[in-house]
Amino acid sequence: MGLTLVLAGVTSPHRLVESVRVAYGFKGVPVDAFVVVRATGMAAQVGVPEAYKVALRYGKPLIVLPSTKDLLEYVRFEEVYSVVPGAQGSRSIEEVKPRGSCALIFGEEGGRVEVPSEVLSIPELPPETPPQVAIAVALYALSRSLKTSGGSPQP
Repeated sequence: MGLTLVLAGVTSPHRLVESVRVAYGFKGVPVDAFVVVRATGMAAQVGVPEAYKVALRYGKPLIVLPSTKDLLEYVRFEEVYSVVPGAQGSRSIEEVKPRGSCALIFGEEGGRVEVPSEVLSIPELPPETPPQVAIAVALYALSRSLKTSGGSPQP
């Protein structure tokens, strides 16, 4: 598995569905899997079934897990990064060149996730940026950095 996007703690069905749509619809970097961790409220009841439909249209998987502990127990990654909009003093998303299996973890409204990971920042975005926007910017930045380095994430 190459690049996996993880959305943790989502409460909004709209944000969940749009995050999956952006992840799988982006053409610059192939996303192999999308994982939803701790979906609650309407996101769990309405968003997850709608997000499955979007994933099916793209022929890609949607994995739903109850906790971040389960994420690391059932899915193995060589690199794990938490992407935090507005974070200062962290490595920028543009500096990352994923090799092998890589997870980018996004929290609802820039919240940090309790997973051992390196924090990557998107300092140009405010901390309250919705996850679908942070996902779009992160994928765009990765596509640009991979083009300049001549590499691509390994499938």
